[in-house]
Amino acid sequence: MSSESDSIPAAGGSQGMAIAMERAGEGRTLTYDISRGKVLVRLLKNKIFGLLTLGIYRFWGKTYLRQLLWQGLKIGTDRLEYRGTAKELFIGFLIALIILLPLFLLTSFAIELLALLNETVAIFSQLLNFLLLYTLWQFARYRLWRYRLSRTAWRGIRFFLSGRATLYAWNVLIRTIASLVTLGWAYPWLRSYRLQYQLNNTHFGDGRFTYAGQTAGLYKLYWPAILITQLVVAGGLGYLATSDVMTFSTEAITAIGDGKAAMAAEDLGPVYLGGFIIIFALTVFMFVTRVWEFRYMAANTSFMGARFSSSLRLRSVLVIFLFLFLLSLVSMIAFGVVIALVIMWQSALAAILPFIFLLIAWIGIDILKTLFFLVPLVKAICKSTEIDTLAPFEEAAANAEKSPSYGEGFADAMDVGAF
Repeated sequence: MSSESDSIPAAGGSQGMAIAMERAGEGRTLTYDISRGKVLVRLLKNKIFGLLTLGIYRFWGKTYLRQLLWQGLKIGTDRLEYRGTAKELFIGFLIALIILLPLFLLTSFAIELLALLNETVAIFSQLLNFLLLYTLWQFARYRLWRYRLSRTAWRGIRFFLSGRATLYAWNVLIRTIASLVTLGWAYPWLRSYRLQYQLNNTHFGDGRFTYAGQTAGLYKLYWPAILITQLVVAGGLGYLATSDVMTFSTEAITAIGDGKAAMAAEDLGPVYLGGFIIIFALTVFMFVTRVWEFRYMAANTSFMGARFSSSLRLRSVLVIFLFLFLLSLVSMIAFGVVIALVIMWQSALAAILPFIFLLIAWIGIDILKTLFFLVPLVKAICKSTEIDTLAPFEEAAANAEKSPSYGEGFADAMDVGAF
């Protein structure tokens, strides 16, 4: 198929040339338009039917939601398609349970047995169990990406992901341990491997994506955030070590046991405030570095000669995050006021309020996260991302690569993935 630029006439007047130039650039920017009302209705249906069917409906709900979310993204003038089925997800989940359930039971039994024999060995076995779970989680993530890409199509041509999930999980584990040991200084090495392995194994039809970024390039982006993070954590630990906060905390725990909740709240207030400030600051740093990383990734990614670029601004992402944070905070305060009024009106209802709170939180968290974080973030990313030419995508042919037969079994069983 010829590219759009091939149809530009050599002559024909300024008006004809302007129209031709407009057509040549048409559709080269990603766009994302979706009805939040439809998404809200789908999320509510998923939660209600999921509750009524004891979670069995989740596979159908996920499929319908993905079909809706995928169709919102346009490359040029054509929308993405999601071709996965609920049956694939359900069968994949059952297969994963057959594999994982005996493994988890055997691991738990071994840890309990070791705890009876030797406490030190038991602690070491707990660490090994955590590393095993983390490795399986990374394995599940790669399998999740492989399945979702294999069920994503544009103009009838599917994406797919090659590579080995076991190799990916093992390398991520090694680099994660190195990041912890070096107090974060090996983290860019970890992020670089993730990008290189995933992007260089991503295909569209018979074409392949290429990522040319280097670990050194990510270090230039990450080192200020790593240094600031270490200073914040060191300052917090230093404050705890040199002040009477720990003493106050011990006294507060004793006060709670004696029923003196007001005294406990007064003593623990500075601890909670300090912890909140640290967590909030680290979250902001995470968003800052991820925006920088996304722009770097886009600038170093290409598809068969087509290059990507992104002008994603940090401010736009932080506005989305802060709006979600404030909306969540206001919702929690409003809900707390309603609970207080209900208790004042009818104290007998106080016993069932925790269950009502958990139910509303279970429904509300997904709605807030999807409508006010996921959708606006994808819109901002698409608006800022450009492809210099669509010709390689238009000329890509279908590939005979075999796609996964079943769904995200390990990911579903381990609750990996947002939707």
